[in-house]
Amino acid sequence: MHYAFDAWMQRHFPQCLFARYADDAVVHCRSEAHAQEVMHAIASRLAECGLQMHPEKSKIVYCKDRSRNQAYPNVTFTFLGFLFRPRRVLTKFGRLSTSFLPGVSPAALQRMRQAVRRWRLPRQTSGSLVDLAEQCNPTIRGWWNYYGAFYRTAMHGLGRYLDRKLVRWAQRKYKTLRRHTRRSEEWLHKMKKAYPRQFVHWQLQGASVG
Repeated sequence: MHYAFDAWMQRHFPQCLFARYADDAVVHCRSEAHAQEVMHAIASRLAECGLQMHPEKSKIVYCKDRSRNQAYPNVTFTFLGFLFRPRRVLTKFGRLSTSFLPGVSPAALQRMRQAVRRWRLPRQTSGSLVDLAEQCNPTIRGWWNYYGAFYRTAMHGLGRYLDRKLVRWAQRKYKTLRRHTRRSEEWLHKMKKAYPRQFVHWQLQGASVG
């Protein structure tokens, strides 16, 4: 793909910034007309190399934000596990505004939840909470370091999912908490306040339980 795409783009469209990983690429254009021109040229180039542009994934996206506020059908795209879309942000003056930013994609969040489900945390009652943290933290840290690099609040859903698994673990671990979800949530809240650095996601999103 380096010669079929990268070098060709640099020769024919040097004004277009682009990023590529394997066979996925994002190309930045000045206008919709410019994007149509570049997209048609890329499709022709790929055909010359015996390749084909993906008919569903390939699309023109309007990067809508506070200064680009027109109505277009496509205002989101996914790249490398991140969903790029308009997001509400606070400006340096403390005002709400809109920026076009990446955040962890729903598909990536689903894969992480599936991984957590495979850990079977509620069944690991022979160990302590410290044991669970030592087991989970390396993977959680890796997820947060990658997907939390942009718009970290998009990762909070995973933190809440992990906490729900820990609540179920506590219910199985301690007889006094069995069949008492609210009491188990209160117990976890106390643990988070007493040991806020126990789990990586506790450190990064505060001590709220939900």
